[in-house]
Amino acid sequence: MARVMIWPDLYKEQGHWLPCINLAKSLQSSGYTVEFMGIPDCRFIMEPYMNSLSDPMFHEILPSVYPLGHSYENKLEPIDQRWKPHHLLPICRGALDDVFLGPSAPNLLIGGYFTALETLLIHRKYGIPFILITTYLRHPDDTPRLHAKTKLVYMPRAVSQKIIDSVSPQPGLDIDQFIEPLRDKLELIPCPRAFDFTDDDWNHGDHVKYVEPMIARQHLGGGSLPGNTAGIPTDKPLIFGTAGSQVQDYEFKARQFFNNLIDMMKTQRMDNHHLVLAVGDKLLAQLNVEYGVDVDPLNNRLPKNVSLFSWVSQLEILKQAEVVFMHGGLATIKESIWEEVPIVIVPHGKDQMDNALRIRRSGIGVVSEVADLTPQQLRGLFTAATSSKWIRQRLAKMKALFQVEESKAPKPSIQLIQSVVAP
Repeated sequence: MARVMIWPDLYKEQGHWLPCINLAKSLQSSGYTVEFMGIPDCRFIMEPYMNSLSDPMFHEILPSVYPLGHSYENKLEPIDQRWKPHHLLPICRGALDDVFLGPSAPNLLIGGYFTALETLLIHRKYGIPFILITTYLRHPDDTPRLHAKTKLVYMPRAVSQKIIDSVSPQPGLDIDQFIEPLRDKLELIPCPRAFDFTDDDWNHGDHVKYVEPMIARQHLGGGSLPGNTAGIPTDKPLIFGTAGSQVQDYEFKARQFFNNLIDMMKTQRMDNHHLVLAVGDKLLAQLNVEYGVDVDPLNNRLPKNVSLFSWVSQLEILKQAEVVFMHGGLATIKESIWEEVPIVIVPHGKDQMDNALRIRRSGIGVVSEVADLTPQQLRGLFTAATSSKWIRQRLAKMKALFQVEESKAPKPSIQLIQSVVAP
């Protein structure tokens, strides 16, 4: 039985990990043994889908470089550059030997777009075949190969050459020679082509494949998933608000966004709805202090029709939601399409601007080009999104396209993986 190791992302980014949990279940159903690896913080994402905290399905790696809790304060530092090279030389020196050597070594590594360089190092050091999974909709020119090259170019030349020489069959390869295995490597994009741009200049190579959306998730050990909707009313239409798993990257914008959504719930006739906000650990602590929730959980300044959470199961919330206010991450967009929930997108940065254009072109929601919206402006967007029959028709049509890809047997991703490694 073939063993597959999946490494979606270096950091705790749910939007990149959760589709891979769906992929893991599909691989299991097709006869593969599947395992994950990640820094200690990423076990938090995997925990609901495993049998226990000590489940050997998840391999904790690099704990001395990225100890538990690293993600909590990990911001874009320097600006626009989250990634740091601290773990590359340890990988070259054998920090992952326990994973990739011996009789239980995987037959295939599925690396994420954002771990393309790390995946290449593993491939060159251990000879493990690999493919890539890209969990956002990238520009055709922003390739994993270019991403890996950029990381090597922007570190001191002596360091990058030391990394290259330590895992290469012969010393002295230049950067372009070193990253060549990433050229035309099979790359899966877990989103139907119908949602991406269709312009003539938006064409990937034949090695890049749009596959099923990888939305629904099941327990990887056969158990049931825990619910986390306690305290959320079931007798009112829900409004869901989120700024994604990396809210600390634009903390000020996100806090404004959440505060204005809370104030929106104080406006006329909004007492018939309930707002559920997923704000992340740090902002949850700040907002609980700001609204006096920590001082008095029952009598505080937070409106009674608002609930604050660090993290929720979006799929469960969206089943009850009338509308979703969001930053524009692909994972939340796909889940909203799946549950046919109209989208209000207020992009904060990164690929969210392009996703806002995709929302507008596909007609499945409304877009704000202003990040700092007043409660009254947000209320107007709420009305526009929820009152449009056109949006609901387009959502139903897009969901049908998603269902076609998801219902194929075997799934498109599995057919492609089987062409590399048979189960």
